[in-house]
Amino acid sequence: MSRAGIPSMPDDNSLEALVSTTYVPGSPSDEPVVLSRDALRMLALVDISLTARRVLDVLLALQDPDTGSVNISQAEMASELGAGKPAVNRGFKELREAGLAWLLNRAVYQLHPVLTGGRIAGTAMAVPAINAAPPESFTEQRRARFAAQVANLAQSA
Repeated sequence: MSRAGIPSMPDDNSLEALVSTTYVPGSPSDEPVVLSRDALRMLALVDISLTARRVLDVLLALQDPDTGSVNISQAEMASELGAGKPAVNRGFKELREAGLAWLLNRAVYQLHPVLTGGRIAGTAMAVPAINAAPPESFTEQRRARFAAQVANLAQSA
């Protein structure tokens, strides 16, 4: 406050803090999120990055208990995870490619009904198949990904 009770403009540091703070929505319910054992076993065989798994965990925590949809922007997700927007964008892309979550509208994502107990936002909606690797080839896929990552490190050094 300045003199005479008139609010003063914030200084550059506090203005930057106001601009860079992103609102993250709270959970729409206090009810626990329940995943079946089959869903958990399937998730163990979906080959996604750690960031994509963290995005999925936040989506599961924030899902609407009636529709399995989540209202959160990528900027809000980045703030929630303390990650950069490009990493979060890749995480959302991996979830879409794996069939675990997809964009319904701007900043509205739908989780696969296997993860929501069959709940879905629309009555006539195409639901993608979940891209889980067969257990016998999962380890080989991980080894191939690791080898490619190591090869990229050698080129960038």
